[in-house]
Amino acid sequence: MAQAIRGLGITVKGVVQGVGFRPFVYRLAKKLGLKGYVKNTGEGVYIAIYGPQELLDSFQKGLFEEAPPLAKIEELEKEPLNGPPPPFFTVLESASGKGSTKIPPDVSTCKACLKEIFDPKDRRYRYPFTNCTDCGPRFTVIEDLPYDRDKTTLRHFQMCPTCLAEYSNPLDRRFHAEPNACPE
Repeated sequence: MAQAIRGLGITVKGVVQGVGFRPFVYRLAKKLGLKGYVKNTGEGVYIAIYGPQELLDSFQKGLFEEAPPLAKIEELEKEPLNGPPPPFFTVLESASGKGSTKIPPDVSTCKACLKEIFDPKDRRYRYPFTNCTDCGPRFTVIEDLPYDRDKTTLRHFQMCPTCLAEYSNPLDRRFHAEPNACPE
């Protein structure tokens, strides 16, 4: 007998923007076979998630146990959702709202980016501004919430096709890494 599908709306507050939280939520939902969406808001990150209660419980547990290293969840607000689930899980465009989410600090270059910087065969070899969702500038580039590239000092710099492909792929570690850049 099939388990009943339930919907849950979750607002995650704390340091959850600019730290790879939306890609993490996407991967966690896909791994568990859940449907819904995630988006940045002025308050933090909003998740609409649908699935059997057992998987929703696993999802909520995973939010805390598997969160990106720079994320700091301070509060979850939950509400039941009615209606049918969407056909898949996706990352939606950010929604504006009152700005109460916390801005993460600038973070030193992570091991994965350092490896690229020192690899002569990598396209980011010796490129000092290499970053991903686990490292790089945040506080010094943000101008407004929600944290999206068009609200940073980098909005004037167009990404090359390769950087844009990384930025657009929910499975890439540079998915929505707002300061994503390369020598191009």
